[in-house]
Amino acid sequence: MRVLKGIPLRIALMGWLVALVTLIGAVMAQQNTPGKAPEIEARGLRHYQLRVVASSKVFSNVNRNDARAALKVWFDVVAQQRGYALYSTVDILDGVTEIRERLESHSVELITLGMLDYLELESSRLIVPVLTDARTSQGGALYSYLLLVNPSSGVTAIAGLRGKNLLVAARGSGETGVAWLEVLLGKEKLGRAPSFFASVKSVDKPQGCILPVFFGAADACVVDEINLDLAKEMNPQLGRLRVLARSRPMIESVIAVPAEPHPRQEELVDEMLILHQDPRGRQLLMVFKTERIVRLQPGDLDAARELWRDYYRLPGVSPHRSAVFGPAAESNPADRGKERH
Repeated sequence: MRVLKGIPLRIALMGWLVALVTLIGAVMAQQNTPGKAPEIEARGLRHYQLRVVASSKVFSNVNRNDARAALKVWFDVVAQQRGYALYSTVDILDGVTEIRERLESHSVELITLGMLDYLELESSRLIVPVLTDARTSQGGALYSYLLLVNPSSGVTAIAGLRGKNLLVAARGSGETGVAWLEVLLGKEKLGRAPSFFASVKSVDKPQGCILPVFFGAADACVVDEINLDLAKEMNPQLGRLRVLARSRPMIESVIAVPAEPHPRQEELVDEMLILHQDPRGRQLLMVFKTERIVRLQPGDLDAARELWRDYYRLPGVSPHRSAVFGPAAESNPADRGKERH
């Protein structure tokens, strides 16, 4: 996201939305131009229906209507580049049950899932994971979560954070960062986060996690390394923060196709892989805060599988339940500081 260097995030997002609205207007104008349909027929464009389903967790920090509109334009652009007259629909669904029903009824051609939803559907054999998003300028799809402290705090080990105040910022719904933190504490035999820390609070924006630690208003935070690198580009002094722990690199979202192939599936996948090479495609990728779409590689899912397997083995954790703290989840004073083995 080097386009953000030196630009306030709010201004950058406004620019992206303006670009998106402009692009949507241009596409709609083309579709509504008198005589356009005969021209399409004259050019012999092939007609193609594309029904897309996305998990709402993927867009928890993005306006749902904006996300739906952006996805629809995205796939319309992809189709036009392949010479199709596309009829597309985009549904953003809240639960795995609804997504499973769409797969079982063969009423979907492409599925975008957060990792937790994907893992819940993985054993159904209804989907095949094929793509993910790369969020670095180098095209890497995997990234780590970090536990940060201010060096002036004197904390050099996780155990030194007992009774301290923690902030958590994470991509998507925030569940991966929380799950990693809980597993990390479990491996150190330090108990669960709400009883180990004086307070645990989830924040919507990475800056709301990183800056309080830098200025001493919070003792530690969990954030992904991509957002930390971006923050350091805007303020190099943030590089002084100490990384107390680092997760294995992992991915957090999957683009899948139904296990039963549909016509032109490979063409669609191939075009998505080169979307970043087109100016319109790059504008759309910016809306979703990603650099490009890449193929999943062998082993890309392993770290996330291991993380969630370990999380669901923790005492008191229910299967398939999201690991998300409330907006201001405070620990129980009676339990604070107790170890759980």
